[in-house]
Amino acid sequence: WAAEVQRPDQIRYFVTRAYQEANAPRKGPVHLTVPADVFAGQVAQPLPGVDLTETGAPRPDARLVERALELLRNAQRPVVIGGSGLWWADAGPVLKIFLERTRLPLFTLTLARGLIPDGELNCFGYGDPALSKLVRRAFPLADVVLVLGKRIDYRLALGGQLLFSPEAKFIQVDIHAQELGANRELAVGIHADVRATLEALVDAVGKDRWPERPDWLQRLEQLEREWKAELEQLAQDRTQPIHPAAFFFELRKHLPEVVYSWDGGDFVHWGRAILPARRAGAWLRLGPMATIGAGLPNAIAMQLHYPNERVVMITGDGSLGFYLAELDTLVRERLPVIVIVGNDGGWGIERELQRELQGTTVACELQRSRYELVMEAFGGAGETIGSLDQVGPAVQRALRSEVPYLLNVQIRGVRSPFTEWALLRRRSG
Repeated sequence: WAAEVQRPDQIRYFVTRAYQEANAPRKGPVHLTVPADVFAGQVAQPLPGVDLTETGAPRPDARLVERALELLRNAQRPVVIGGSGLWWADAGPVLKIFLERTRLPLFTLTLARGLIPDGELNCFGYGDPALSKLVRRAFPLADVVLVLGKRIDYRLALGGQLLFSPEAKFIQVDIHAQELGANRELAVGIHADVRATLEALVDAVGKDRWPERPDWLQRLEQLEREWKAELEQLAQDRTQPIHPAAFFFELRKHLPEVVYSWDGGDFVHWGRAILPARRAGAWLRLGPMATIGAGLPNAIAMQLHYPNERVVMITGDGSLGFYLAELDTLVRERLPVIVIVGNDGGWGIERELQRELQGTTVACELQRSRYELVMEAFGGAGETIGSLDQVGPAVQRALRSEVPYLLNVQIRGVRSPFTEWALLRRRSG
């Protein structure tokens, strides 16, 4: 939403309206222009502001709830995909009850990551086909798909045959009616608050737990083991520069429960595929517009919000360059964020895509800069990691540091699952 204030007496109205728009059931940014002369103006009687009293979230139609449950009960291979709507609706507790009673398998995306910890309550982790071959292999087998607070957008292949069977029946719950059926024909579309819908589903399910689907769950567990084994095999590479998969498996051994701010880069996508999401609100990544570089500003906000937690920002060297000066902000504000930079001296994703599609690269190379010295110049601390045996001690020094700490990890440029998926989509047309 965007507007421009034309007269001083409108300021109160537009400011309250902007706040209302930003915090509507479907959250989003607003832009309010206030010209300098209007801002400096004085009025005797300003226009009244907008009533900011929250209205009740829309409730689901009971008939649609029953139809959705009927499809889910009769499904042989159901999956649940949860998105940011679950987070904004504070639906984590009721989602847990719903999964406990229905035994449905869950995959999470965006701000839903960590609402149910990966590996618990049949949560199979990231529902992103760009990061998980488990998803690429499992979703085409699904016969009923329940989408909770998530657009059926490019991340879900627009609900198309690249990722889902044309026979699969979709149930979508969204606060924004325009999203229902936007890219995939729906068996059931529910325009309602996702928490209210889950509460209605739980009430309709009752106290009894649904029977297990052992064949389907065992199949998902097998596919999960196969995908993890592929990643672990890649992590056995001990040559230098460090393979990103090897680094993240080593990092996982030494990091406690932390708050993650993810930026862009092929290096980052390896980490998102390997490190589990264990906590709600502790896994923030770039939005669908791929605003690379925003991970550092996000980390600043997260450290302010979680003053007693350790925030870890993970970024590629190209992405770090967008907001590099905000390292100064970390130091000035005494925010002990740990910044982990995967330094492969280039724009990794672009380099791999160009190399594959064109046979050559243009403007993809960077210097292997000493980013830890940049952090030190601003008043923080840091060090270079050149081998896997240095990871553990370096992480411990970073965790003990009372100032921002940057780990400049010398990695090999290796095509991530994200880039492989991008190439697969390109080849498939």
